[in-house]
Amino acid sequence: MASAERSCAVCGKGLADQQRVRYCSNACRQRAYRRRATSATRAAIPSAVNSDIPGALPALVDSFVGRRPEIERLTHLLGQRRLITLVGPAGVGKTRLALEVAGRLPQRAVLVELDTLDDGDRITQVIAGAFGVRELPGRTISDALLDVLRGTRTLLVLDNCEHLVDASARFVDLALRRCRGLRVLATSREALAISGELVFSVDGLALPSGESDPMRSDAVRLFVDRARERDKDFALDDDTVGQIAAVCAELDGSPLAIELAAHRIPMLSVGAIHARLAGRLELLTTPNRTGSARQRSLRQAIDWSHQLLGPDEQVVFRRLSVLAGTFDLDTAIAVCADDEFRPEQVFELVFRLQAGSLVTAAGSSRLRMLESIRLYARERLDASDDGAATHDRLTRWLTELAQPLVREPVWFPLAAQRRLEGLIDNLMVAVRWTASADDERNAVLTVATVRCWMPRGFLTEGRKLLRAALDRVRIRPVHRCLLLTYAGYLATVQGDSREGVTHLAEALALARSTGDPVPLIAALYTMGAVCQATERLADAKERFTEALELAEGLRDETAVAMMLERLALTAHWQGELDRADELITAALRRFRAGPVCHGMSLALHTAGTIALRRDNLAAAEEFFADSLRNAPASWLEVPFALEGLAMAAGRRGDGERAIRLFCAARYIRGGDRLYAEPAWRRQVESSLGDWGVPDDDEIDRIAEEVGRLTRDQVMAYALHGVWASPSGSSGQDLDADEQEVAALVRAGLTNPEIAARLGVSVRTVAYRLHRVRAKLGLRTRADVVAWGDPGARRIPPEETSVSR
Repeated sequence: MASAERSCAVCGKGLADQQRVRYCSNACRQRAYRRRATSATRAAIPSAVNSDIPGALPALVDSFVGRRPEIERLTHLLGQRRLITLVGPAGVGKTRLALEVAGRLPQRAVLVELDTLDDGDRITQVIAGAFGVRELPGRTISDALLDVLRGTRTLLVLDNCEHLVDASARFVDLALRRCRGLRVLATSREALAISGELVFSVDGLALPSGESDPMRSDAVRLFVDRARERDKDFALDDDTVGQIAAVCAELDGSPLAIELAAHRIPMLSVGAIHARLAGRLELLTTPNRTGSARQRSLRQAIDWSHQLLGPDEQVVFRRLSVLAGTFDLDTAIAVCADDEFRPEQVFELVFRLQAGSLVTAAGSSRLRMLESIRLYARERLDASDDGAATHDRLTRWLTELAQPLVREPVWFPLAAQRRLEGLIDNLMVAVRWTASADDERNAVLTVATVRCWMPRGFLTEGRKLLRAALDRVRIRPVHRCLLLTYAGYLATVQGDSREGVTHLAEALALARSTGDPVPLIAALYTMGAVCQATERLADAKERFTEALELAEGLRDETAVAMMLERLALTAHWQGELDRADELITAALRRFRAGPVCHGMSLALHTAGTIALRRDNLAAAEEFFADSLRNAPASWLEVPFALEGLAMAAGRRGDGERAIRLFCAARYIRGGDRLYAEPAWRRQVESSLGDWGVPDDDEIDRIAEEVGRLTRDQVMAYALHGVWASPSGSSGQDLDADEQEVAALVRAGLTNPEIAARLGVSVRTVAYRLHRVRAKLGLRTRADVVAWGDPGARRIPPEETSVSR
């Protein structure tokens, strides 16, 4: 008699192999394994687990706002990784984000809160209690807990590990090794630092950017949501929304700080809240009787982190509070290192502060303290006897960085300027401190600040700062010359030639009295530029020629190049084109052979002007484009280069391009009354009639349209001909997903690489990129790159980003 056919033990399907297998497929084999594991767990639970699970996720009573990208990313990552630690500073919303993610997952999740636990040896007991596990006779509580977790698919949300980080790390490492189905989502201000951990940094909520609608910002929406919990009639208008955006920005998007600020509604208006944020540590509190103590005030939230620091960490923590904005590690060491702490010790202590989320990464090799944390640390510094010495170390460091301003007569190395531009907020701290102390270093720091402001077009602010410094009594003659020279230059650039000449005449007389050629060269160069701008060309030539002789005596080739460039432009305006060609060729040769400095953009523009005068359009366009590439961070040279390109385009018969470039230059000039020499202005304006411009109203209309473009889009059009329609050009209509894709395209990633990075399909990436191009009015992938970072790959390394 034939034996009965055997079938799959799971689905009942007939088996091809009747002798050796029990399952028809690997899928059925896995289903059988899960059934056995579930049965074993259910058999074990009655003896070791209470039926009521204390660690069930709490039912939250308020709404969750924002964090959609983070939720999607974490949900995806938890399908791949078994341990993720959410790391971030006080009040950034790590716990709430963890709960929101856990609540959206299909698997069982258990919450264990460690904030009230002060003994790391009791962690296993507390976690066992959250799972309802009892200690059984003859077995430890750890064994009982691991037996329950083994074979189950559970997410453990381990909240607030920072004060017990070592004990938390030991338990999680053991549990993950013993229990294959366990996943852990931890929150901490410091990573657990164990094998297999994925650290997920949690930052503040998204803030309004550019001209986008502030109500699309998570931070603003959270404030509004919580304000309406306090006042159901809380109304919004444009002014109120703008004030809310300012409050959220000053609070670095911190959810706790924003909620505490909104709690002051309706007792205080939004404007009143904003005005009181300097005292935020007293302002941002709540009488909430049921919440954690460190969630009831911003001060207590930060104090929790401060109490976890060792004595040396606390010293460095408070010293760093003098640093505003972003800073690099060298600056942190300069401010904190002294007889007590060697530089290598400071390095390690800053690293620990960053690991504990009290110092935050702010881009490549940059650090910062969130403002609320910095104000707390500043209170600690002010309460110590270390404040004056710390400020003095900052002042000494910045003065050293600014020394090229004093040593070099008329040029400033690009590397030195870029370094100071990255410390501009700290320069202002040092300027204010030296002013209050009547410290003579105030003069050099003031000029350094103005030097960093000039490329941004902050000329009026620069003149005010220079006037304040000139009013001080304790100024060395060489420093007073420096202040007067810059004050005279800025006055001239803004069209106030009378004040400019007054300052420069005093600088010139003072420089001659010192017998020092360096300030004299600077005064002569700047006075020559003023004479040139006011069309006193013979006087300009005389000043530049004297300065050239002095620079040659110092054997300063870059200073010589600066003089040759000015003499070339003077010869051009005097009609001596052959002489102008000879001089500018010599100047460019020296610039290219020497250190990268701010004069290259000027020299390239002058070369373009001469080529245009000779009707050599190809050479003129190349020179003007190179001038623009070498001044991307400066509004001072940019309009000149745009106007040069406009005139070249007009002569080629491309009137539309000429008008757009002209209007872009005019828009830039209008922001701070940037000055153009009368001869140059006449040359540009005389070209308008050849471009087919209807009338002034049409120019105003085009200028308004161009004015809605970003700086990057203006550069992309000037250098690559990529015109982005203003309706979507600023990027404000891009949603978060589209902005992320655009950023990754600009970073050089392919669609498959972007898909892998974001955890989406390649088709989804392609669709989002299509929407980006449609909204920005761009045609190709290369246009997206140019829109975000125009010309970045075309600038020669030795001539990168030179500004005036």
